Amino acid sequence: MKTNLLFLILAFFFGNVILKSQQSILVMNSTAKTVAQLNAADGSVINSEFINLTSLSAGTIKGIVQVQDKIWISDQTNNRIYTFALDGTYVSTIPSTVGLSNIRGLNVVNNEVWVTNAGSTNGAIANSVRRLDFAGNSLGAYNTIADPFDAIDNGAGKAYITSFGSSGIQMMNYDGTVAGNLVDAGILSGIEQINKTSAGNYVLAVFSSNATSGNTSGLYVISPTGNILNKWNNVTGLRGAIQTSNGNYLCSNSNGVQKVDAATGASTQIIAGNYQYFTLINGNLAVDNIAAKYVSVFPNPTTDYINVETESKINTVQLFSASGQLVKQFKNINESKTKLNLEDLPVNVYILKVATQQGVKTLKVIKK
Repeated sequence: MKTNLLFLILAFFFGNVILKSQQSILVMNSTAKTVAQLNAADGSVINSEFINLTSLSAGTIKGIVQVQDKIWISDQTNNRIYTFALDGTYVSTIPSTVGLSNIRGLNVVNNEVWVTNAGSTNGAIANSVRRLDFAGNSLGAYNTIADPFDAIDNGAGKAYITSFGSSGIQMMNYDGTVAGNLVDAGILSGIEQINKTSAGNYVLAVFSSNATSGNTSGLYVISPTGNILNKWNNVTGLRGAIQTSNGNYLCSNSNGVQKVDAATGASTQIIAGNYQYFTLINGNLAVDNIAAKYVSVFPNPTTDYINVETESKINTVQLFSASGQLVKQFKNINESKTKLNLEDLPVNVYILKVATQQGVKTLKVIKK
């Protein structure tokens, strides 16, 4: 009896630890060829060597992103992409022959992976984004702003592409047509990583200073219309930037990873080393329990609603973007059937996670 009780206590404890650790932030050390795992709430170090790429003879590892249930890491100098499982296990390498040359940041855009590409070897197009499907096959390329360094989906039909020069941030429609600039030329220079904040703004890692505007290297937050809302210039030479769930920011440079207090602007070093880009990893997309065998979702594709039917009562339904961001959540359903409204979501492919009394099932849902 005591053994069973101890087992239940341990199961409850470790179950809660696993649930709480499903989200974390990863950041790459391009000198040590390692990926550190940080707490998504405050940036504290969980594992300084979550992934080690030395056995892959990696060059300058630069960009990192979650693509469904995989982690993709770009190698700027070796012109290839390494993929790993969410637990850090190596899976495969996407070769340079798909059209990669001097690659930088990469992100999921419109259910594709857009890789910023500055070089012209290996069949690549200089100053472009190379488009890949989730299996790593080339879907072609779009010409971009000069010296592109990162790309991000705004969730409303456009991608924003940063420039390392002084050309600003380009707006591009999903079909590759240019829709102007989010940030005009001559305002910021050396813009590397761009990430979305919890308030729907964007945080930028700015590497260098702009002589025309007087804006110096540092951490910047801009609005969806491109206005500078806040900036901290006490940390310089920035490569990566991301917001933690407590509202503060992390940024990286050749000295390490710094935490910036959003209220005071004070910076504190988290970890030393030559660090690059960040990404938020959502382990929820890897969770699937075959005990929940019968889960029916219809109509799929859909334009507005979906019906979810299961063998047992539904506890929670969560909807994630292809990059792992939680976009909708339905709690305490307590029925075996439910109808969910998706009218407010943009056209896209989503991952549906259905938690029932029998287990958990993940499925793909298409909103058209």
